[in-house]
Order: sequence, then structure tokens, then C-alpha cells
Amino acid sequence: MTREFSMPLDDTTMREPVGGALNGRTGAWSDRSLSAEDRVAAIMEDLGYDELVSIVCNDFRPFVQRGVPAPAYTDGPCGLRDVEGATALPVAVALAATFDPAEAYGYGQVLAAEAKHAQHNCLLGPSLDIARDPSGGRLPEGYGEAPELVAGIGEAYVRGVQDNGVLVMVKHFVANNFESRRTGWGPVHERGDSVDIRLGRAALWETYLWAFRRVAQAGAWAFMGSYNRLNGHYTCESSDLLDIPRTRWGWLGFFAPDYIFAVRDVESAWRAGLDLPGIEGDSGRTAEIVRRSGIDPAPSVRRVARAMIASGTMDRVTATSDGSASTAAHRDLARRVATRGAVLLKNVEGLLPLDGNAGSIAVVGPSGLDAIYVMGGSASVSLEAQRLVTPLAGLQARAGEHVRLAVAQGSLGDAPLPDVPAEVFTTPDGAGAGVELVLSYRDERGVEQERRDVLPMMSFIGAPEGVAGAWKATLRTFLTVEQGGDYRLSLLVGGHAELSVNGTKVMAGAREASRFLGGPAYPLQAVVTLPAHQGVLLELTYELGPAIEMAEVDLVPGVRLGWQHPAAMHEEAAAVAAGCDAAIVLVNAASGEGMDRAGLGLPGDQDVLVERIAAVNARTIVVLNTPGPVLMPWIDEVGAVLEMWYPGEQFGNALADIVFGDVAPGGRLPVTFPVATSDLPGRPDTGSFPEVVAYDEGTLVGYRHLAAAGKPALFPFGHGLSYGVHANELIGTDVEGASVRLRLRVSETSGRATEAVIQVYVRPETTATEPRRLVAFRRVSLAPGESVEVPVVVEPQAWLSYDEGADDLVEKDGIYELTIADDAEDRGIAISVRLADGALSVLP
Repeated sequence: MTREFSMPLDDTTMREPVGGALNGRTGAWSDRSLSAEDRVAAIMEDLGYDELVSIVCNDFRPFVQRGVPAPAYTDGPCGLRDVEGATALPVAVALAATFDPAEAYGYGQVLAAEAKHAQHNCLLGPSLDIARDPSGGRLPEGYGEAPELVAGIGEAYVRGVQDNGVLVMVKHFVANNFESRRTGWGPVHERGDSVDIRLGRAALWETYLWAFRRVAQAGAWAFMGSYNRLNGHYTCESSDLLDIPRTRWGWLGFFAPDYIFAVRDVESAWRAGLDLPGIEGDSGRTAEIVRRSGIDPAPSVRRVARAMIASGTMDRVTATSDGSASTAAHRDLARRVATRGAVLLKNVEGLLPLDGNAGSIAVVGPSGLDAIYVMGGSASVSLEAQRLVTPLAGLQARAGEHVRLAVAQGSLGDAPLPDVPAEVFTTPDGAGAGVELVLSYRDERGVEQERRDVLPMMSFIGAPEGVAGAWKATLRTFLTVEQGGDYRLSLLVGGHAELSVNGTKVMAGAREASRFLGGPAYPLQAVVTLPAHQGVLLELTYELGPAIEMAEVDLVPGVRLGWQHPAAMHEEAAAVAAGCDAAIVLVNAASGEGMDRAGLGLPGDQDVLVERIAAVNARTIVVLNTPGPVLMPWIDEVGAVLEMWYPGEQFGNALADIVFGDVAPGGRLPVTFPVATSDLPGRPDTGSFPEVVAYDEGTLVGYRHLAAAGKPALFPFGHGLSYGVHANELIGTDVEGASVRLRLRVSETSGRATEAVIQVYVRPETTATEPRRLVAFRRVSLAPGESVEVPVVVEPQAWLSYDEGADDLVEKDGIYELTIADDAEDRGIAISVRLADGALSVLP
């Protein structure tokens, strides 16, 4: 079915009036003394058939005329996008790293308050996508790789938002784990199919559906369908998939699709049970389609009405827009989450905190506006210059007059590099300066054409003049430098590009845009050695690939080559660091919607920079300003490593709080840091971005995959240090039905305040090869020398696993090993329990 593509791509704000019409009709649906179901029944009785059809085609006037608000959406999983004055909160993975549902509830409260301030009543979030692929571009938008952690943080977030009168639309349903081919390949109007995820039922139910099930039971009222196909079917066109929440979980909310590409056959999506056609507009769904189908629109309208009423949105949302959306309390929460979600990975001999033991500190790397504060895409947040606290500013303010800070750039980080000057290019035939362009395309008759030209530089923006539809470009030139050595090269690309130097591929990757709606740019990076006065052949191949071309939101295809000779920066930084008592090196990697990282290595020259600084200063502290796992070839050479993620506008204050010991770090890893990229499963690294990604039936995610493969992690899931040390002691177990309450004594033993995160893992004892999985967690703050009794409850859901006969999760009798641990690889304290006929007993 032909569709028109005129809207922004993913999660763009829909500006509808909040609240009902001032002179709208009223009825029992407005009576707050009635139950939500009675109110819904009243408005359904008042709506005529034509009005029902209008609503399922995204025309909400029949609602608004009766005082029921239309959904007014805003992006907001990590703070509100494109809302003036919104607080740039730490990304979701940092929130997950707190292992604290109470923080997630407060985070949701902030989002609800700012959404209402901006006259929105529906928040597009949270993202419950499992972090299967450690290089996935949207990993920082989710809550990690453990379904129980994703569910626990997601539940609290949902309650925090909806308890304050704003509806959530949870995303992306389901098996949306990376960005490559998520929307397909080719020009927007000729887009090919999206990636097809082939997944077994056990993995689907146990891993990917688990968090959605939990938030549905916690009261989430709307789900957003994902772009990808699942086992050959688009998720938004699969009645089998859309029926699972409704028939298996008793969920009463409504489904809407992600933007544009999530629905390829409008009528099939309606027949499958997709309640609304899109986040904005009718997306091709017409009254004729609805009437012709013979499907009653009333159930879909009832689900939307129930969501608007039962969530409190109809009664509690007010449209106020005076002043800034952010408040001092919101910024305090942003700072606290950034601090509590930071993970101290390594700390040799108590190098951190630098509380009085360093008179001078070198600050190296992107520490100003060039640091990365938010991710890209629909989860981005506009930064307010007057509120933004850079890492350097935060450290300077806290250091005061007693500690000297010496600053060196060292590296530009993961950023587009300056243009390569035209004078270093020579055409391949040696005829003169420039870059040879060969353009391949089909003309309006479908005939293959080739056009040749000479460009002054290796870059172009937008489709070539007179070319429509699919096209490819090859650019070739000789590059000659005066000074030999290592050079950084970057490609800023919207589309798919590969760069070769003398026939050796050095960069390859795809981006839907070079920068997506907001947040950082997404360059590809490489380091190459160039000889002096000797031309090297550069060959750049480009195709539209996944590029989104929407000039109205600054999404245009194209490519630009940049470069830098970083030697002088390295030398200057090493000289500065050598003269200081300690060195802080900030390194970063950009990530966000519409892209995946090419691997887990730090982009560009940053590994080399860390090694140079560590070689001259034994007290080197590396601060990771990254979206998730990175490789650390220098790990044995540095004294401390601190993961700060993308910490939002309070980056500098949170970093200073930790570095100077004002706050004890206590974050834990919600994702595994592997020794090598290949250690963890993800999409196949074939370079061809396949249309079908099939996961082996036995392939597990993250820490469970490593355990099954017998491979240790560089830093395991759940790992994190604090400034104090704690010890766990099991002092009792209380059983009630299929639940067990573990009573622990948690004690600080080093004389310094600390943060402990108790983690409980389970595995069936009868299956020796089954890796354990997280089933419960609890965060505890301890004063120096403090000892407290902490209960941790393992709920009956811990014994659920997929049963093929039931095609569902069921409790399975047997003997289970429970392990109370500090991370996924910790041997911890193990006990055995037996489940029989729904009753649990602890074995001696």
C-alpha cells in the first residue's frame, strides 16, 4: 500500500492542546467520583460509530469535544527533547546503574512535571530494549542487559510518571536491540524491508517480553511497536504478537507504532490490532479502510479512553508554561543520579578520591563543551548553556585555590575532524588537484547512468542535482602530506560509506544521519600512518543505505572527510601530566538513534592518549564518557577507571563530587564490559548489515552468554567499587509460599562510607550448564563502620521459565541455587531451595 512520508522519523513531539475544550460536552465520564471503568463506559456509550472511526484514524475531536484530552506526545526517556528549559538528565543506562528503583521513581516524577509544564500529557518512554548488542546505538536509552533490572527500573519510572498525571508510552515492542537496518535500506520513498530478527519462543518470553510484562502489570497504559520484523513479520502487523499482552497478561492499554517505517501495510496493521495508526497524523489509515475491514473500532477507542482516564491524565494534567521547565530540585536529582550511577571500575591503592592527596591535577581530553552530555536522537535533550556544568568547570569549582589544575586537550575525542584541505588532493590520473567522482544512478526511464566529475574536496551534502531514487558514488584521490606519521581520519556520513587507503579498508559504517535530531555528531573514526611526500590512494564508496532525507529536520544524506595530525596534542598533554601529582584523562564515544558503533574500541587516538599519559604519570585516572562498554588495552597501566556514561547537564558537579570524595561512588554495571568485542553476542559483524539476524536458540545475553561460554569479563555485570568496603552475611531465611525473604547483615568494614548493591542470582541445580540470572537486588548506603540488617525478597517469578506446551512462562518444580553476590561472577553466598507444588523450602 502506498504511503506518504512527510513526518519526522522517531518519537517527534506532537503538539495537541492539553485538556478538553472549554465549552465541551460533559457527562458521567467527567465525574471523578465514579470508577475509571464506569467513566470509560459512559463515554463509549456517548460516541457514535463515525466518531469511533475518526478516533482510530487519529482524529481526536470527538474526545476533545467531550472534555477528554487528545494524546499530546513528547520524547522523553532521558529528559524532554526539543522542550525549552528541560533538564538534561543522565541517560537511562546511568539511571539503571544506580540499581535503585526509588531513584527511577523520582526521575519519572521530574519528567512528568516538565512534560505538564510544556503542555504534554504523554511521554514516549521508557525504553525497555534489552542491551543484547553492546555496540548498539541506543544502548544508553535502555536499562541494560538483565531483564529483571530492566523491569525493576522500568516499573518505578512508569509509576513516577503516571502517578503524576502523565501517560507513558513504553517502547519499543519488541526485540529492538540495534539500529542497523532498523528501518530498512534505500531512499525513503523506496525503503526496503527492515531487519528481521529470528528468535526462539523461549528467548522471546524469558528475555525480551519480561520487562514489558512487568510494566504492563505496573500500570503502563500504552506500548509503541518497533520498526523491526520478528520472525518474518512486522511487529505492528503481527496479531499473534500484539495479542500477547492482551490475552496473556490481561493488559488493557493501547498500541501505537513508531514513526513512518513501523507499518508497511496499513490495513494489515489495523486487522492485527494496532489501535492508533501513528504518533502523528493518520499515517495512511482512512475511514474507508476501517469500515471496509468490518472490524469494530470500539475496542481500540475504549483502550485509548481508558488510558487517558485511568492514568489520571484527563483529571490532573494542567497546561502551564510560565518560567523554565527545570527547577532546582530537578537539577539536584540530575546531579544525584549522575553521581550514584557512576561506576568505579578500578581503584588501585585507593587512588580515588583525591581528597587532599594531590596538590596538582592534570585534566586531559574533552572536558569542556566538547564532552558528551546526552545521547543522540529522540532521547536527546537540548542543553541550556547557563546551566551546563562542564567537567572542567566542576573540577575547578571544587578544587578552589588549594589544588592547581593544569589543562591539556590531548585529543578531540569522538568528534568530526577539520576538513582535509584541497591542496593535498590530486586526481588519480595526476592531471591536477581534486577528487574524482563517479556517480551511478538510474534515470527516470530506469536506465543505468554514470556521471563523472572532479570535486575540490572529498565531501558532498545532499543528493546530486537531477538525481532521484537510489544512487551510489565513488570518490578517488591521491593524498600527499608534508609531515609523515599517524593521522586521524573521520567520516561524517548520512548513509553507508567505506574508506580505503591504498586498497586497505580503514573505515566502514552506516548512519541514518550524521547527527540525529539532537545530541552529538556520529563520525566514523580511524588512525592511519601516512608517509611524507608520497601520495596514498584514498577511495571512498558511498550509497544512501539507511539515510533519512528530511531537510525540514536537518536530516540529509552525504559524507565529509576530516583529518588531524594528533602528535603535537599528545606531546603537550604528556608534558602537562608529567608535571602534576595526578592526571584525569577524559575519553568519549558518541552514540544514539540511527547508528551503531563500529566496535567497542575508543574512537580515534584516545587509547594512544591514555597510554601516553599513563607512561608519565603513575596516578592516572581515566573517566569514561561513553554510552556503554569499551575495550581497555591500557587497563593494567592506569590507577583508576570511572564510568560516567552520558551524565547530563550536571556532569561537572557529579564528577567533582566523586573525585574529591564528597560522595562515595556506588553505581554498578548494568551491562557487561567484555575483554573483546567478539565475546558478547550481537548482530553479525559481516559489514554487510544483513536483512535477517538469526539468534541461535541457545544464545544468551550479556553476562549469561559469557558464563555459558566459560569466558570471564573484563568487568562483569553488577561490578562496581566504592570508597569503603562492605561484607555480606546471611542471618536468616523466611519462606512464604513460593517467596523467600533473605535476611542479610551488611557491614562497612574499612571505616569509610560506602554504597553496597546486594544482587541475588538463581539457577536450576539440576542443569549444571545453566548460567545464573539476576532475580533480585537492593542498594544500601552505609556510614563508616555501620552494620544494618537488610531484607531482600525473591518473588515467585524467580522460578518461571518458558514451557513449550503452555507457550508461556510457568513455575517449574525443582531444586534451585540462590547466590547472594556483589556481581555476576562473584561466588558469594549460596543456598539451595526446593520448589514443589507452588511451595518453597530451604534445603540444609
